[in-house]
Amino acid sequence: MIIEGAIAVKSALLNHKRTVEKVYIRKDKKTKDFNYIRKLLYTMNIEKIEMPKEDLDLLLAGKSHGGIGAVVSQRKDDEFDEGDIFYLDGIEDPFNLGYSMRTLYALGVKNVLLSTRDYSMMEAQLLKSSAGAYDMLNVKVAQDPLKEIEEYKNQGYYLYALYRGEQAKDIFDVTFENKVLFMLGGEKRGISSQLLSLSDQQLYISYGSDFRNALNACGALDVVVTLLRNQRKKI
Repeated sequence: MIIEGAIAVKSALLNHKRTVEKVYIRKDKKTKDFNYIRKLLYTMNIEKIEMPKEDLDLLLAGKSHGGIGAVVSQRKDDEFDEGDIFYLDGIEDPFNLGYSMRTLYALGVKNVLLSTRDYSMMEAQLLKSSAGAYDMLNVKVAQDPLKEIEEYKNQGYYLYALYRGEQAKDIFDVTFENKVLFMLGGEKRGISSQLLSLSDQQLYISYGSDFRNALNACGALDVVVTLLRNQRKKI
């Protein structure tokens, strides 16, 4: 697999979530960032191939590679730490998923559980759209989401589902005191009824206007993780 862009390549080198086999660099790029990457490659004994812009453009598929690309392995699954967990179910667009990961990492969430799917074909896009956060997070793919989330519940996690049901509470009225696992669904199918039944509390986002349409998954996640970050700072 080939990833592109200085941020994605640097993240792959620094976070050790995948093997970096070789790196292609535009030979006339001598910026501070590129020289730092060259130094990393030398220290880590990774093959570096310098080439002119014309050859690099033919090798790399994207139009915004910025003068660098790398051949890398697929990402390894991680173990989670004791922090909060976000389960992202059905966010299928790699750019939206990457944006969500960027927000989660930036605001202090490290553990991301993904619904069952083959992510190998979108890893390059995830690295780019997440600004490298995909390789900074602890990421696991749930082979049996219901079983795995139930295990976290047994470990003391309080389960919240973002779902506007009859029993749902306004998220702005909730205090997140325990370690929590948030379940957020994509726009197409939302959260499954089985997972909803497993949740300890359903939440909805109340609006400050008469807007009648739902937020998309990225917008909803921004609200949730911002509230969580604000409350965690006060604990």
